[in-house]
Amino acid sequence: MIIDFFQPPPGQRAGGLDLAIKSLEKFLIGSGITVRANPPKETIGQSAEQEVVHFHGLWQPAFPRLAAHCRRRRVPYVVSPHGMLEPWAWRHKWWKKWPYFFVVERRFLQNANRLVATSQIEAHTLKKFFPGSNPTILPLGIAEERLPNYAEAREALAWGESEVIILFLSRIHPKKGLPLLLQTLARLHSESLPQSLRLVVVGGGKESYIRQLKDFIRKHQTELPRIDWVGEVWGEGKWPYLQGADLFCLPSYSENFGYAVLEALQVGTPVLTTSKTPWSEIESWGAGYLVEPNENAVASALRQFFASRFDVASNHRESIAARIRREFSWKALIAKYLKFYADLAGDPAARS
Repeated sequence: MIIDFFQPPPGQRAGGLDLAIKSLEKFLIGSGITVRANPPKETIGQSAEQEVVHFHGLWQPAFPRLAAHCRRRRVPYVVSPHGMLEPWAWRHKWWKKWPYFFVVERRFLQNANRLVATSQIEAHTLKKFFPGSNPTILPLGIAEERLPNYAEAREALAWGESEVIILFLSRIHPKKGLPLLLQTLARLHSESLPQSLRLVVVGGGKESYIRQLKDFIRKHQTELPRIDWVGEVWGEGKWPYLQGADLFCLPSYSENFGYAVLEALQVGTPVLTTSKTPWSEIESWGAGYLVEPNENAVASALRQFFASRFDVASNHRESIAARIRREFSWKALIAKYLKFYADLAGDPAARS
């Protein structure tokens, strides 16, 4: 079987998502599947093998044209919007998106043989756009094998044993909720934040937006804990931050999956995130806090965290990490993907 993956240009790809798709390719190839990344249009439908085309993302002018070619060649295609139809995403440049969606993108999605969501939240959104659809839910898997390494990571980063480290590691973007976290910490100042508290911010974004955030920090420096603004860190360098933090905080206003949450849980670090992400199980797992994206809710969760300094014992972190490996390793997920592609490729209706 041949699976053709089409993605946006490299400059438009999100780091975590890009890693996840590359690791999916690796496991598909390891299962005997031929995977082609952005192959020439002329090669689609030319092989005697069964073939499926998988589009990752939206708003790419080439995708609808390629999809039309798939229909002519009777090659089934599927689309993973990867959160690009979520309400928050729609509010960004909506005056451009609405006309393009109704003229071009809607038909591209309606004619897809399947729509793919990475979570129940995203599936619900897709059903709102396409009431008759039944999106297939295929979660993303762990891209890199990493284990808890709390003590060594903290030593490598020169974080003291008594320090309480809150980590924000994500793209610096309004939807990620960093201002909400900063405002909440400033508000909690009157309640005596732990003297050993440190907020570590890892990520990059638009310089104008980062300047706004740093201006806020300067204006409220007497009300805020120590803040380390690290900047962008990719690849191997990000793991000590994830492993050594006491709490990973992503108070996002919208996430179709939230790959950084998966990476934090993968190494056993407790998480504070919001109901706008698909991680509703973290409280029942004993892995963190799930709150509404507002100051009162985030403040309440942080108070609980400060009161207990969440269980950082190695056995608790190992328990969180083990659950994530069971449910989100590609070894656990790949069978779902293989069956999905095989069913689609073998369905005569998909080629009609």
